[in-house]
Amino acid sequence: MHYGMRRFRKPTEGERARLLAFFLCGFCSAGLGYLAVLHLDRAAMFNGLSLYQTWIVVASGIGGLAALFFSGDRLGQSGAVGARRGVAGAIWVTFIGALIGGTLSLPFYGTMFGPLIVCVTLMGAPILAMLWVVNLLGIHMLLGIHQRERDSIFTPERMRIPGHSNETAPRSGGRFI
Repeated sequence: MHYGMRRFRKPTEGERARLLAFFLCGFCSAGLGYLAVLHLDRAAMFNGLSLYQTWIVVASGIGGLAALFFSGDRLGQSGAVGARRGVAGAIWVTFIGALIGGTLSLPFYGTMFGPLIVCVTLMGAPILAMLWVVNLLGIHMLLGIHQRERDSIFTPERMRIPGHSNETAPRSGGRFI
């Protein structure tokens, strides 16, 4: 056995889905930041981005990733309650991501103007808003795969220890007499 070489395990389907969800959120948040930069300075498309404008795009991506991480389990739940939590999570990711990205790009004013610029950008381009909603729906579905995988680990059948002294199935057949 080679102790210096570690064998890496293949990520599970849920882990790959979560990784893809984070990639989509970061990439699309950075894209939304780029469109916000273009909304503020239309000449940036043809003249190229300045260093500061590039930082705004990167900060937008970081803000989206951080907001998705801080959203916890708001996204990815199933059922009617999961749908309501998914809507709340989508709003959370959109505005907290804009808040974090705005704060990173311009520490005091960006905290206030980040969410405002995202609102103006999305309201000014309904197709972009629709694409953002579809992106968040995809993230919700991908995190649902991860959540179902996590939930399957802790099912009662897997938590039971056969032959254990507290096992009720062999003694009473699951009935409490």
